[in-house]
Amino acid sequence: MDYVLIAYVDESYDQDLYYIGAAIADYDQWEQLHQLYTQIAERTATKHGTDPTAEFHGHEIMGGAGQWANLRGKHREAAGLYSAVLRAAQHAGVRYLFEGVDVRRLNARYRYPQQPHTVVFRHLLEQIDTYTAQHGAGEQSIVIADEIATSAQHQDQFSAYQDFGTGGYRPSRLQHISAPINFADSRHTPGLQAVDMAVYIHRRAQAVHNQHPRAQAVTDKLAHLIYQNTHRQRTWEP
Repeated sequence: MDYVLIAYVDESYDQDLYYIGAAIADYDQWEQLHQLYTQIAERTATKHGTDPTAEFHGHEIMGGAGQWANLRGKHREAAGLYSAVLRAAQHAGVRYLFEGVDVRRLNARYRYPQQPHTVVFRHLLEQIDTYTAQHGAGEQSIVIADEIATSAQHQDQFSAYQDFGTGGYRPSRLQHISAPINFADSRHTPGLQAVDMAVYIHRRAQAVHNQHPRAQAVTDKLAHLIYQNTHRQRTWEP
């Protein structure tokens, strides 16, 4: 049986920069991370009264919102939780890929620019394909994305890439990615939570430069944890 990797993908963006990240590992590594996440959630629930089944979500943890409202104003505790979640992914052997685009430059260069998600997702799929191929002959990656309203459109785009190629100066038919792309609910999918936590910090590390010094120090520390396990990161500036 061929070795299969599972790549979970998610996005983080603002008006200037659009990023999509992939968190990649094999089945056993994802199972290990699931167990580690369960332990972290239970410890946090005991200490702070949070829901032990709460989804790890970067924006909500750092903002003390949603299921993590008990951490509101507890910046050190939130940062500690975030660090524990990233270290768990690191311990399990999860690797990251990040692709992004400068939205303002994209819109300025092209008369009829493609949507940022379309551009970045294509680039990321190419990198997932290359990463998978580098792990040896016969390997395949299964891509799992968060459930979104336009999932059917993205499925059609992926099918077209495999039939006709991705275009560009290094076109690919994504032969190392298994069809179809899968979609899941992040609330019940640790892999989607892992990539959400990573790509949120990656965007902040690349885009936010006017934070309070303490907040910047937290971002730098968390980004360092991610980048230790990052295979590739790029921001396309058209």
